[in-house]
Amino acid sequence: MSFGDHLDELRGCLVRGLIGVALALAITLTFGREILVIIFHPLWTVQFANGLQPNLQVLAPTDAFMAYLKVSALSALILSMPWLLHQLWRFVSAGLYIRERRFVKSLVWSSSGLFIVGVLFLYYIVLPLVLQFFITFNRAFGVADLSPSPLQRVLLPDRTMPNEAVKAADPTTLSFRRDDPTDAKPGDAWVNSTTRRLMFMTTDGVWSIPFEPGPTSPAMQSQFAVDQYISFVLMLSLAFGVAFETPVAVCFVAWTGLISTATMAGGRRYVILGTIVVSAVMTPSADILNQMLLAIPIYVLFEAGLWFARRTERRKAAQPDVAV
Repeated sequence: MSFGDHLDELRGCLVRGLIGVALALAITLTFGREILVIIFHPLWTVQFANGLQPNLQVLAPTDAFMAYLKVSALSALILSMPWLLHQLWRFVSAGLYIRERRFVKSLVWSSSGLFIVGVLFLYYIVLPLVLQFFITFNRAFGVADLSPSPLQRVLLPDRTMPNEAVKAADPTTLSFRRDDPTDAKPGDAWVNSTTRRLMFMTTDGVWSIPFEPGPTSPAMQSQFAVDQYISFVLMLSLAFGVAFETPVAVCFVAWTGLISTATMAGGRRYVILGTIVVSAVMTPSADILNQMLLAIPIYVLFEAGLWFARRTERRKAAQPDVAV
């Protein structure tokens, strides 16, 4: 193909790729709320397991809508990624040897699969552990003794109540239920043990009050903002997705001959140090738990990539290049 033909082929691949992204965006915008629920679900589960109300805070009027657009756009890119990779492979494969075609094709699809595996590993294993760690850490800060000092008693009004036994004028027995009754009448009250809320039936519908575990509220409430939580999850998803590309990078470096597998195997001590540094840079928070949960899979994947690279080197030495 001439240079002009290559440009025409590149333009056609770009146009077809953009059309695929546009169609995927139409789908993800339709199901944007469901995608947000999937992203929020690990946080809600951890919050509920710790006796907190499963919710997020919207600090600005546009936060929820911008989160909807951001997640829909990213989901469209992920959904259309196989089509984009197909167009990239279609453009690149014309100038490769047969052996190179087989290697690059396996490289493209394996990299996509490993990226998805990294995101799933984060979603189902790492994210619940990380959220549990932060919520537990925040709850460790209890409310200090609020009794005023002698000087403060002079400067501040006394709001303490005397120790008196007060009997309720009309005591009410509340029932604990796992689900709300279907025949509730205005004035009925009950405790929903599943949602941990005190429920009141009124003429306008059901009103509720959330319960909190413990005799007092914690000094720090683990209620996260929508935009910050989504940015946190997306940054971790990118970090784990890229980190799980380690076998592909090892195989590519060995295949091109930049570094031999023997050299990489001999430098394991530097690989261990590098994984710790990379995990510290790629994780958005500076806690050790995040870094170790990323560094350990990186090193395991390095060893897996090294094993595949040795097989690639042996096949490369045994097969001559055949041009097409």
